[in-house]
Amino acid sequence: MQGFLIVVLGSLCLALQNVVLRVIFSESTILGQISWGGLIPPTLSNSLLVLHMRTLLILPAIAVLSYRLYPATTQALRQLLQPQQRSTLGLAISSSSFLYLALALLFIAIASIPAGVATVLFFMHPIITGLLAWKVFGHRPSRLRMGVTLGVLLGSVLVVPSFVDAPGSSLGLGVGAALGASVAYAVQGIQAQICFRHIHPVPFTLINFGVMAILSTLSLGVIQIEVPADQWGALWWLSLITAGLTLLGQLCYNIGIHLVRAASMSIVAVSNPVLTVAIAWVVLQESLQIRQTLGIVLVIASIVTLGQEHRQNSNASTT
Repeated sequence: MQGFLIVVLGSLCLALQNVVLRVIFSESTILGQISWGGLIPPTLSNSLLVLHMRTLLILPAIAVLSYRLYPATTQALRQLLQPQQRSTLGLAISSSSFLYLALALLFIAIASIPAGVATVLFFMHPIITGLLAWKVFGHRPSRLRMGVTLGVLLGSVLVVPSFVDAPGSSLGLGVGAALGASVAYAVQGIQAQICFRHIHPVPFTLINFGVMAILSTLSLGVIQIEVPADQWGALWWLSLITAGLTLLGQLCYNIGIHLVRAASMSIVAVSNPVLTVAIAWVVLQESLQIRQTLGIVLVIASIVTLGQEHRQNSNASTT
């Protein structure tokens, strides 16, 4: 049950991050009082730029926190350099690369198609994760878990705003990027669970952001930066906020995977689109349609059901 709650907290943090990203790319009314935002247009280059800025801000923080949360971080990293642990190191680097690919593709999708549509397409990953977990670990999903997954996915679809027509090229790019992000995220989750047999989640998270910092820096060579000079300060501050939320969310996810199965973790994580809509309703005063309200209720009910299953399984294992 503890791992379940940790994953819910991680999902909440990343939902808050989505709302902040929305403010970066689109002018919004904050708490019904102040109209602000839209610092930069939602282009491909700007999406990768924000991802790079966020990663650079996260890396020093996770480097400091890792030694406070897990004092044996240095020892754990050194052990990965031993010949018998090289395969684990390679898998950790691979998982980190897939995580960066997933985030980069998701940002591209958000820049190309409506954010709600991109987010729901991305959060199809629990189905992929469940199939991979069945194949890799032999974790056959129960009927209840399959029902919960379908309930969460249906609720997520209900909360998506009406689709806005987009140019054909942007639509194809956005949909393809979102689905690619979903596959990449599922793969990194399975690889992470394998890594956690040999390495603690905290040093693993440090490896995550170290690899992503390298990859995001390399991406600067292929993008054209176009940010108004007077917006850099606000952009850095908002990037700092998203960095903190992403750091906490990713730590919760990695610890959650360590405590629960990746397939179960992904079911809870898919609530992210619903939490994003709910927070945007409160903070950005975005209106909710009846179907969106029904979607939120459906997802909450599904997650509560999954939590009850975890509690029953925990009680059964202790008796």
